[in-house]
Amino acid sequence: MKKRSKPRPSTKKPFKKKKRPSSTPYRPKPSNFRSSFETAWNALFTSPAHLDSTLSKAPPSIKPALADILSLLLRRPRSIAKFLDFTLTDDEPWKYIPNEVHEWRTAIAMADRLYTTWKREPEILQEGFGHPTDYPPWILEEWKKDFGENVKRELVTALAEPAPLFLRANPKKGRNTVLSALNDSNLLPVRAKLSTHSPHAFYFEEYAACLSHPLFQEGAYEIQDLGSQMMALFALWPKEILPVLRKVPGECRSLPANLALPKKTSKFTVIDTCAGAGGKSLAIAELLDGKGSIFAYDTSKGKLEALRKRAKRHNLHNIKTMVIDPQNTSSLNDFSETADLVLIDSPCSGIGVLRRNPDIKWRATKKEWKHIENLQKDLIRTYYPLVKPGGILVFGVCTIRKAETIQQVEWIEKTFKDLKSVGGGFYGPGPSDGFFMHAFMKASES
Repeated sequence: MKKRSKPRPSTKKPFKKKKRPSSTPYRPKPSNFRSSFETAWNALFTSPAHLDSTLSKAPPSIKPALADILSLLLRRPRSIAKFLDFTLTDDEPWKYIPNEVHEWRTAIAMADRLYTTWKREPEILQEGFGHPTDYPPWILEEWKKDFGENVKRELVTALAEPAPLFLRANPKKGRNTVLSALNDSNLLPVRAKLSTHSPHAFYFEEYAACLSHPLFQEGAYEIQDLGSQMMALFALWPKEILPVLRKVPGECRSLPANLALPKKTSKFTVIDTCAGAGGKSLAIAELLDGKGSIFAYDTSKGKLEALRKRAKRHNLHNIKTMVIDPQNTSSLNDFSETADLVLIDSPCSGIGVLRRNPDIKWRATKKEWKHIENLQKDLIRTYYPLVKPGGILVFGVCTIRKAETIQQVEWIEKTFKDLKSVGGGFYGPGPSDGFFMHAFMKASES
């Protein structure tokens, strides 16, 4: 019986998979991108759902490509059409606003071709700048009327760029400590960077799945845009933060590195009137070192429940929530003249967050914007009585429209004679989203 010869060792080197650069992380190849894009496009413009909600329903294998390409087409439709050699009529795509956008079939063909290009050259999504034709003409006309041609041009560019992902470090943990621990963990494909604009801010230049990181579960940080962080700081210390604000929208100024912020008393009372899921309530609670009282109001029970969960993760016990019925606000009577600070981070047109939610400009109508302006006035009338004499009322929005910012300040000064302007202005866009905030002090009793 023959002995079996031992197999010779292979001379071939084992296959090693090439590592992708961190700037182009691995993305699965969708098998039917065109069909997935068409489904998302139709859903986006035949329902009230915004971009984030629409993308959340996409299959995981499709979502990364869909998010990149859909966002790009929404931000720069005509610029991309030119790049891809698509010929559009002079009034495309804006002639389809607001009710026929889903019927613009050219978007689907553009997305299909863009995906083919993107598979070969992922960096293509970072090429180019915004152009005026990437915006509805009447929005451009309003910007020029409000701020002049130069600011209009700056807004066209700034609001067409992809937005960085900003985070806010828990002050108790320390920003440098959190940043080092996050990067040293090597659990994310991109590295976080320090922001020079705010004492607690850091950011990723591109998307990172940081909500699944153990540090997030420990309450070390929250996702919060730079402008939103600044509004929380401004609400507590308007005089100290005022110098970073501008008279017109534009690039953010940085806070001085050694800025001293006076401590608030343990009895300091804050009412966050349109709290939502509580980004600013959380920031204010941590800036107060867990002391004082923060009352978070909203019309959405679900959003306030999310706030309670976030507060628990951060071990904060100074936040109380209350669901408000907009048709019956009598429950607010017990809080008349009780607040040292009332923050009205009001619903708005959202033009300041076009980088993050570019579908807004595809939905906007002048009629809807007029309704929002009146709603803002109603909210101010409702919550103004809660400010105690000597207390502060802060009105803020994530938009840059003059009708929702400067003109609302003028209306407040005419309507409420006992409110004296402390000051305010615009913050962003660039690198933050575009925000506006203004503070008023209520006259003390004589």
